[in-house]
Amino acid sequence: MNDNRVVKGSDSLEISFVVPIYNGARMVEALCARLAPVGCTFGTYEIILVDDGSRDDSCAVIRQLQQRMPEVCLVQLSRNFGQHNATLAGLAQARGDLIITLDQDLQHPPEEISSLVEKINEGFDVVYGLPNKRPHSLFRNLTSDFSKWLSRKILATALKGNFSSFRAIRSWVVAEVVQYNTSYIYLDGFISWTTANVGGVTVQNPKSEFESQYTFFKLITHGINLLVNFSIRPLQVASIVGFISSFVGFVLAVFIVINKLFFGEPVQGWTSLIVVVMVLGGAQIAFLGLIGEYIGRILMNTNRAPNYVIREIRRERPSDAT
Repeated sequence: MNDNRVVKGSDSLEISFVVPIYNGARMVEALCARLAPVGCTFGTYEIILVDDGSRDDSCAVIRQLQQRMPEVCLVQLSRNFGQHNATLAGLAQARGDLIITLDQDLQHPPEEISSLVEKINEGFDVVYGLPNKRPHSLFRNLTSDFSKWLSRKILATALKGNFSSFRAIRSWVVAEVVQYNTSYIYLDGFISWTTANVGGVTVQNPKSEFESQYTFFKLITHGINLLVNFSIRPLQVASIVGFISSFVGFVLAVFIVINKLFFGEPVQGWTSLIVVVMVLGGAQIAFLGLIGEYIGRILMNTNRAPNYVIREIRRERPSDAT
């Protein structure tokens, strides 16, 4: 039986930390200062910082940091592609036997990485760090809950949609995930397609002094990607609603004809008729938009637009270093 445990201090282990950076010039040094001692406990390590089209001096700060920390690798994207795309770009460059993904704002404490490693040593392929509390606003938490509800309904995982960007992933899983070629990236969906051997561990989630760059619009975008890319249920719901509407309309038509032929009652209710027409017309337009969303994504995938474009990869440490 193979022993695939990750062991602290083993010279054979190389661990990779992958962090997407967006306007994170103020956070990078503090982040790396806390990641470095954690990495040292596992032997060889690298810190892959993916600059996702930052508008501040993030790249310049990372280059200066590399002079003191050769373990830092800069992956600079040509523009802003989004958090999941940037993380995918970092995963494609990771050389570690184990890869840790986390956010730049330190709401995922590096000191909790050991908890993820202990959990993955139990035999899991992927382990998520699940926060013990949520430091965000009520509205942000509600949108996050809705996203988790969608994940639970669409993706069949042991965690029931309780995902996080704080992950420990084995290298073979990463090798499979980076091969998915679609124009709309949702990493946790790709992971769910790759393996069902997924675990979770509760971690501390203190409120960070740095502001999160994850906006409400980005949460909505990920929700749409999850709903449309990994399920045909919206189309099935549209079909069911269409059949129900047709059946109700047929029953009403029979009722009106019977009333007219046998009871001589005139057809009345123009106001209600207009309301019904507007409701059904609005539903038809919405469903056409839904179908258009699916067709548009087919077109985008056919065009093979890149998920990210790398402007520069800068490593201070040679690729064969140990």
